[in-house]
Amino acid sequence: MTDDLVHSLFHFLWPETCPVCGRIGISCCDGCMRSVVSPLPSFCAKCGAPYGLVCCSNSVPCHALSLHEGISRELLLNLKYRNSRSLGIPMGRLMGETFIDKDADILIPVPLHRSGRREYNQSLLLAEGISQVWNIPADDKKLFWKNDILPQAGKTSSSRQMMPADAMGSESLAGRSVVLVDDVYTTGNTLRAAISAVEKAAGKVCSVLVWSRRVSSQDNEASWVKQ
Repeated sequence: MTDDLVHSLFHFLWPETCPVCGRIGISCCDGCMRSVVSPLPSFCAKCGAPYGLVCCSNSVPCHALSLHEGISRELLLNLKYRNSRSLGIPMGRLMGETFIDKDADILIPVPLHRSGRREYNQSLLLAEGISQVWNIPADDKKLFWKNDILPQAGKTSSSRQMMPADAMGSESLAGRSVVLVDDVYTTGNTLRAAISAVEKAAGKVCSVLVWSRRVSSQDNEASWVKQ
């Protein structure tokens, strides 16, 4: 039995419902999805401080569609862990409609770790949705994790901070203007590694787009509160 057939059978027996209004047969209504849009002020992708402050060398702006809470969090969990792949591209299109980077010529999703169990990369689906709006390519073959780096999901903030800056590698990106795409911003450690890999491959990271930003009371509180 093929994966597509299993997927179809699963949704026939247990149809998707909109997590907001409960409508059956749809992963999320368009209006319900748009209700999550509440962009945060731009912040540094490397450290999380408000963008424009003197913080990191070669700071890169990161744009988040919302905080990682409520409906926004539920949609991302459905996409990431509950096999609701059909959410990915509409969520990405919403990101592309909300933010624009006119300097970019390629979208690169943060890659899944090779030891990960998911069958698809949710960040790639988001990038493909953005690609449809911006009309530039999304390429998931450029950036990759190195073999000796463990997955970051489930780690504490302090454990994530221990990840080396050279945790990722990249194919040549000479002359390319890159927008990195990820699902959720936590500590910035993964994005620091991704930015470093792009720069070592002679590319330039114009900006980073994420669906949401997760923030605890201890993590850069001043950097995400709406101004």
